[in-house]
Amino acid sequence: MNLKKLNTLYPNKVAFITGAGSGLGAAFAKILYQNNWTLHLSDINENTLKNVVQDLKTNENIFQYALDVSNKSQFESVVNEVYKNTESVDIVINNAGIGDGLLFKDYPIDKWEKMIEVNLMGTFYGCHFFTPHLLKQKRGLILNIGSSAGFMNAPAMSAYSTSKAAVYSLSESLYHELKPYNIQVSVLTPTFFKTNIMENASSSMFKGFAEKQMKYSKTNADEVAYITIEQASKGKFQIIHPTDAKTKFFYKKWLPKLVEKQYTKMMEKLSKY
Repeated sequence: MNLKKLNTLYPNKVAFITGAGSGLGAAFAKILYQNNWTLHLSDINENTLKNVVQDLKTNENIFQYALDVSNKSQFESVVNEVYKNTESVDIVINNAGIGDGLLFKDYPIDKWEKMIEVNLMGTFYGCHFFTPHLLKQKRGLILNIGSSAGFMNAPAMSAYSTSKAAVYSLSESLYHELKPYNIQVSVLTPTFFKTNIMENASSSMFKGFAEKQMKYSKTNADEVAYITIEQASKGKFQIIHPTDAKTKFFYKKWLPKLVEKQYTKMMEKLSKY
């Protein structure tokens, strides 16, 4: 998969990715490495990150960092380390995230806090610590990973939806603020596709629902990564993919009563648990 547009925009070809040890993060790493990019890869799980690097069959031009994105001081230290290994970073992909779901009345507050810390604050820290460097070099791309859950807001998804809606809002504000400085900000808002985002989900009910959606998904992480990078390199702010995400966006915007009716039926089933 050739990234001709992106490669032309950023000839230095240096990228930083969070959550690169699996799923979409690993797919971003794969496609960028195939296009001869230097990669700075981070993940909370050092073993899975090493496996991704091994799958690329080389350690050349790849730097690895252990990173819990919810840890502010650790994130800052990693960014400082990145700039010891390179003079500039062209793309920052804030990909790390967790997924979970349960009715609001049943979802523990500590899990709410963790969702916000990882999905929102982890994305914020990536933007916060890299933006001064991008402003200094007067170019760059920040790619944040949101979700269709951020605009669909289904029942039993309050924590996850809130975290991803906030990622969208953060991205949109930054898009306008950084555009005058030749810094592109894009946000991906996908539906479910095959990843391990539900690996640590606490709700077996929600985990089962999500895994079923992934099973029947017609796309995969490699395709999503390619389309996301391709559209971001063309200056697109909100990237809605796969097709199912576009359908949901259409219904929520233009046929909200139908969505409400669907959610009413969903609540009837959820209330039985």
